[in-house]
Amino acid sequence: MRKVNVLFVLMLLPMLCGCRLKRPESVLSPKKMEQFLYDYHLAQVISQDLPREEKYTTKAYIDWAYSKNNISKDQFERSLVWYTRYPKELSRIYKRLSNRINAEYKAASRSLSQIEKKSFTIQSGDSVDLWYMDRAALLNTSDYMNKLTYHINRDTTFHKGDTVCLDMYGTFVSVDSGVPQYAHISLSAYYDGGITTDDTIIRSNAQVSLSVVLDTAKTFNYISGAISYLDYTDNRDGLLILSDIGLMRYHEKNIPDTTVVTADSQLSSAEL
Repeated sequence: MRKVNVLFVLMLLPMLCGCRLKRPESVLSPKKMEQFLYDYHLAQVISQDLPREEKYTTKAYIDWAYSKNNISKDQFERSLVWYTRYPKELSRIYKRLSNRINAEYKAASRSLSQIEKKSFTIQSGDSVDLWYMDRAALLNTSDYMNKLTYHINRDTTFHKGDTVCLDMYGTFVSVDSGVPQYAHISLSAYYDGGITTDDTIIRSNAQVSLSVVLDTAKTFNYISGAISYLDYTDNRDGLLILSDIGLMRYHEKNIPDTTVVTADSQLSSAEL
């Protein structure tokens, strides 16, 4: 009886192989379709959360998904039409996609919790590094990856007259040395009804040092700032590498006796 069953299976194998679903070459593979859908939905979520005055940038986020995966809109639409004809195939893709999103959401939640915990439990020493993110960062000129922002809320460890210093080293990397590049870097202290800002622009590799002194006559609320990287041709091959990032807070009696030197002449935001 066992020999008969084996023979029956062997006879069926050619038929089963002949029924295997054949995907046209113009249709994205399941793996590539999954990756694009992940980036596409991510771009949609980000654009949905944009303020009303920035909704016009929605297309840029969607275009980023196409550019990142090196596919055209027509190729995606043809692939989607094909996969909708075979719902089981599309269901498998979305199942893997859902599992990936859930896993990354949990990981991101844990990271966010650690960041929030660190940013709201600042040490009370006279000289404290407030930076709560990685000491290095990589930016390019896409709308999705061209800015790094930071925010530190006031707590009881801040004193009037404190000095806050932002330091980092910026390195520009580009396959085309003739493409002009620059980065705008800012550090601001916000008060009830006021703001103190130090900012600079760098156009070449440079050490950056910015500082603000907390106003003794105003109610301090938070420290905030950004590093924005741009060039004039939207050259996606260009990169800005930030390294040795630090954000030190010094109480008045412990301010270092050093001269703060910026990488370029300081410019106000209105001059950008």
